[in-house]
Amino acid sequence: MNAYFEKSISAYKLVNQVTKSLEIDEAPEISVQNGNVQKIISVCFRFIEDNYESKNTRELLKYYVAHSFFEDYDLESSEDYADKLVN
Repeated sequence: MNAYFEKSISAYKLVNQVTKSLEIDEAPEISVQNGNVQKIISVCFRFIEDNYESKNTRELLKYYVAHSFFEDYDLESSEDYADKLVN
């Protein structure tokens, strides 16, 4: 279970780092309305792809990143991570 806490925390930290680097200082709901969420998610995904070797880790981190903004974000993946998530 600790591994999933670590992924969740890593994703949260990554989102915070990316929003700071992009100088986006707004609530996630506002980012969705302003269209900034796509920028944030794409930068996070690039970082994840470049820095994590395990496909499962990459996909789980992407899932956490996407769901930190809105629950219905589609990762275009058939994998269901619901049983691996920590709420």
